[in-house]
Order: sequence, then structure tokens, then C-alpha cells
Amino acid sequence: MFKRLFKIIFWPVKKIILLPFKFLFYTLLIFAVLILFFQYRADYDVDTSPLTKIEYENCIDVIDSYEVSINLLSEYVQELDSYQREFLEERLPDSLQILLEPQTIEPDQFEGIKGTLSTYLQGGRIPGFNGKALLPQAASLCRSGLS
Repeated sequence: MFKRLFKIIFWPVKKIILLPFKFLFYTLLIFAVLILFFQYRADYDVDTSPLTKIEYENCIDVIDSYEVSINLLSEYVQELDSYQREFLEERLPDSLQILLEPQTIEPDQFEGIKGTLSTYLQGGRIPGFNGKALLPQAASLCRSGLS
């Protein structure tokens, strides 16, 4: 009797409480699938295979030095054509958009970005689909900075 009464009372409450969590979970799942779908359909016209350990470590070594990083970023940004710049503006996370204007980055601001950038580049090491890195634009950014 108690068991049946318990089910009658708490079953609707449980369904109502869990509904927003289910909605949030499925929304995030669909969002992740859409991002991966469009990310892997993009034609980058450069090598976007996962970074090797040596490439990743070289990228991290480069971003440890403020002066070297700013100089490399300045050269990289100057060599971008309008299509490449627009592509990066669309694809880079908001916290890394300032990298497209390296002259405006202060040393203390760079220290905050450095951690985010190294985490972002880590996504370039993880294999994704079709021989591309999980974050193909991170792999491309790293290789472009090293060359």
C-alpha cells in the first residue's frame, strides 16, 4: 500500500524535477554534435592532423615567452589575408580573440591568456574524425606559428 502510494505521489514530482535536466542534457548533446559536424566539414586547406607531442611541446615553449609570442603572433596576423582572418575570427573562442591584435596585449593579460591557449592547443593533440585533430583550427594555429 505504501509502495503504491509512494509511486503515485513521487512519480510525477520526479518527472517534473528531472525534465529540465533531461532537456539540458539533450540540448548540450545536440549542440556538441552540430559543432563537430560543421567543424569537420570545413576545408582548412592546411594540415589539421593531430599534433605530435614534439609539436605541442614546441608550441608550449614558444608561448612561455611573452616577447617571442607577441612577435610570432604579430607576424602571423600580418600574413593573414581577409578570408583567413575572418575564418579565425569566427572559429577562435572569445577568450582568444585578442590574439588577433597582439600589439594590444599587456604582459599581465598575456599570462591569463597563456593558460587558456595551452589548454586550447591540447585539443589539437587529440585525434578526431577523418584524420583531423579534435580541434583542427588549434592544430593549424600551432603549425603556422612554428613554421
